[in-house]
Amino acid sequence: MKDLNLLYTFEALWRDHSASIAAQNLGVTQAAVSGSLKRLRSEYGDRLFTLVGRRMEPTPFCIHIAPRLLTSLAMVREAACQMPMFDPQSCEKAFTVRMRDVGEVVCLPAIVSELARVAPKARIHTVAAGMDETLNGLSTGRIDLALGFMPTLQTDIHRTAVFSQHYVCAMRKDHPLAQGGLTPEAFARSEHLLVESGGSGHLALERAMIDAGGRDCIKMRIPQYLSGPHLLLDSDMIWTLPNALGKTLAQFYPLVIWPLPLQVPSFEIDLYWHDRFHRDPQSRWFREMVGGVLRSQQSVWQ
Repeated sequence: MKDLNLLYTFEALWRDHSASIAAQNLGVTQAAVSGSLKRLRSEYGDRLFTLVGRRMEPTPFCIHIAPRLLTSLAMVREAACQMPMFDPQSCEKAFTVRMRDVGEVVCLPAIVSELARVAPKARIHTVAAGMDETLNGLSTGRIDLALGFMPTLQTDIHRTAVFSQHYVCAMRKDHPLAQGGLTPEAFARSEHLLVESGGSGHLALERAMIDAGGRDCIKMRIPQYLSGPHLLLDSDMIWTLPNALGKTLAQFYPLVIWPLPLQVPSFEIDLYWHDRFHRDPQSRWFREMVGGVLRSQQSVWQ
C-alpha cells in the first residue's frame, strides 16, 4: 500500500462503523472517505466494509487482514515519534462535550467565551449522554470531553477535578419557610423536588433526604434541572441542588437559597477523557483550556 492515508481511512472505518463519523474524526469530507474506500476495495479485490442497517460492517476478508493493517499503522505512528503541532487559532473542529443541563447553565457560558477568544474558528457541541454512551463516546472519539460528577466512570478514563460543590436548598421567595431559615425539622416536614441523576454520585443526597423525612417526602422526581425553578414558583416544595446552580438560578428567578440542614458530603466536578487521547495535542489543549476556565470560576460560585 503506497498511500498511508488509506491505512488511516481503514482504521477509522474499522473503529467508527460509519463513513460520516470516520470523516469527522479524520477531519476530511465524507466524499474523501468514500474515495479512499473505493481505492482500498480496488487494491484488495474485496468490498471490505458493507452497509448493514446504519453501520458499516467488515467482511470476513476485512476481519482477516485488519490485525496486520492496524499493527502496521501503529508501527508508523510509533516510528514518527513526533507529536503533531496544534494551533488553536486555525482550529475549526467542533469539540463535543458531554454535560447535563446544569453544566450548560453554570459552566458553558464561560467556556464559550474563552473558546471564542483563543480559538475563534472552533465550535462546541454538547450532548447529554448516559454512562454507557459517555464511555463509548470517549473511547471512540465521538465525545472529546465529559464534565460532571460521575464516580462510576472508570475504564481507561483519566479525570481531573475542576471545582468542588455542596448542596443548597431553593424555595420560592414567598414560601412559608423563606424568611425564618431552614431547620432540620422543617426540612423533614416539607415536600421535596428531586432531580434524579442515574449513574452519577448524587444518590447520597437522595438517601439523606429519605433518612430525614421518609420516602414520601419526595413529592416529585424529574430527570433535568432546568424545569426545577418553574415547579417551585407555584408550590411549597423545597429543591436541593448544587450551590453553583442555585446561585445562578437565583439571579433569574424569585428564589431564596438556604444551606442544606443535613450532613451530606460535598463533591468534585471532574473532567473526563479517554486514555486513547491522553497525549493528543488537540485533546490536551482543549481539556486544559476548559479546566482553566472552570477553576477560575470557583470563587464566583461560592
